[in-house]
Amino acid sequence: MKNKSKAMINSLLLMTLSFSVLSLGSCADEVKRSSEAVPVEINTADTETEPFEAEGMRFSAKSGFYDSEFYLSISADEGSEIYYTLDGSIPTAESICYDSPILVKDRSEEENVLSKHKGISQPAAYETAFIPRDKTDKATVVRAVAIDKNGNSSAVVSNTYFVGFDQKADYYKDTKIVSLMTDEDNLFDYEKGIYVTGKVYDSWKKSKDYDPETPDWFLPGNYTQKGREWEREATIQFFENGQLAVSQNVGIRIHGGATRSYSQKSMNVYARKDYGAAKLEYDLFSDNVRKKSDGTPVTLFDSFILRNGGNDAQYTRFRDKLIQSLVQDRQFLTQGMEPCIVFIDGEFWGHYEITEKLDKEFISTHYDVPAKEICIIKAETLDEGSEETFSEWEELRSWIRDTDFSEQSAYDELCGYIDMQGFMDYVSTEIYINNADWGKPNSAMWKAENTDNDSPYSDGKWRFVLFDTEYSSGIYGEAQPYEDSFEKLMESDCFIADLFNGALENDGFRKQFADTFMEIADGYFGTGRVDSEIEKLSEEYHDMTIDTYDRFWGGWMGGYAAEGNYEESVNSLRQFYSKRYDYITKYLKEDILSEQEQEAA
Repeated sequence: MKNKSKAMINSLLLMTLSFSVLSLGSCADEVKRSSEAVPVEINTADTETEPFEAEGMRFSAKSGFYDSEFYLSISADEGSEIYYTLDGSIPTAESICYDSPILVKDRSEEENVLSKHKGISQPAAYETAFIPRDKTDKATVVRAVAIDKNGNSSAVVSNTYFVGFDQKADYYKDTKIVSLMTDEDNLFDYEKGIYVTGKVYDSWKKSKDYDPETPDWFLPGNYTQKGREWEREATIQFFENGQLAVSQNVGIRIHGGATRSYSQKSMNVYARKDYGAAKLEYDLFSDNVRKKSDGTPVTLFDSFILRNGGNDAQYTRFRDKLIQSLVQDRQFLTQGMEPCIVFIDGEFWGHYEITEKLDKEFISTHYDVPAKEICIIKAETLDEGSEETFSEWEELRSWIRDTDFSEQSAYDELCGYIDMQGFMDYVSTEIYINNADWGKPNSAMWKAENTDNDSPYSDGKWRFVLFDTEYSSGIYGEAQPYEDSFEKLMESDCFIADLFNGALENDGFRKQFADTFMEIADGYFGTGRVDSEIEKLSEEYHDMTIDTYDRFWGGWMGGYAAEGNYEESVNSLRQFYSKRYDYITKYLKEDILSEQEQEAA
């Protein structure tokens, strides 16, 4: 082969310079050559690397964080050739043929690639405001396969190398780092890309359904599409303290409601046998999320969310985390969360919140109930489970509307259908934070469809799940502390309101609810506790939030305005909780308690 002598010279040169290089493969003339050939004047770096083997290939360095640049060598068994990519795509025999070590360096001063894409969010007229003004931090992504003389290809080995990140933001050292690798077209292709407005948007504009008055966040696009058809394969790697913790092939989809229209999009991540492993076995939440059933850590996942902060994406980015963490030990289910920094194909994609995904596997994990026996109702529609159980829920709602629960026997019967203490905890939390997007929307409840006397949670009772709480506590200048959330709920047309209004007819419930509400108000949302947690989170999230502003909203939230915007958002959150207690406890007495109960209180 033409390049065999060149490869041997390079190999001898590196050995002479005391750099460990494994045997190199040969390359056919017609394929692309290594884009980073080894120059004769090479200088060795002082970076220490640790070799590893995978899929019949030997690499001189594993994924991780390195102080300085180095050359990555790869070898394979005799008779096989190595092909690789540096852009996150799956390597094939048409990719770069490995014939010399690859320079691994800090690529941050290279031009942005994925970050330059337009047509990824609404309003489309401001698409340039969503493109970062500066070059983003970058890692080197190397994906390789070995192909033998018969054309048989090995599985892909994917590596991510972060070089010089000890000189960058401090949060890289203290935060989980996530590297997502996938073909660029999976995200940004006009027809199949899941991250763009794309063909779906253009087709809608040409259709009879086109309505120019449609709000930006409801405009259809490729990124609003759902289902397995709009799932794309990727490799995900997690890094902790500079070390690779886990690497796995997964599926990714766009997640969320209105925030799908944001330039930074949330993503669902799925472990599947189709990609290699049916579960992700890894402690996503650093021992901080434990099962409701037995208190052991949750370390096995079918899926999870990389969440962009939801409605809080351009504000504090920790509002939902704050609220859910404050009440995580109450008698309803909350979602575990932990911040991370995401890179896609080696480009900085900002802060995300690793979040438990609300599905039957999530319920099953926490309550030790078989997933196939779980029914979940979200936003008053059947999310998972049987139509028969959903019909039972609809009948229950009708019965609640028609029943007088001042009769103790009727209330006792209601307690057989509903986890009433969990319901009181759940309503108290949503009322206190003044969630403006709750009642029918963003409500979730579940039950085990089969009863089991040996399982405390397979008792046929409906239980509640707290999620998407960030449209609350003063956000957007809405959900203000002085608003009467009790009155708003009781005047609503939804299951939660029907159940609450009905239960209030019972003297025992009313007293127990008032006691529960005050316990949560005093002990969980007490000013001192909330202030302390806001202070801690605002410091932890500060730098990564500013950088995420700059990455996705440089023309709006970022740049010179970033510090002021973040400080204003955090102060708004503080002010809500500093004022909320006096208002809402007054409304509790006026709206919920009788005159005699008010006097006693």
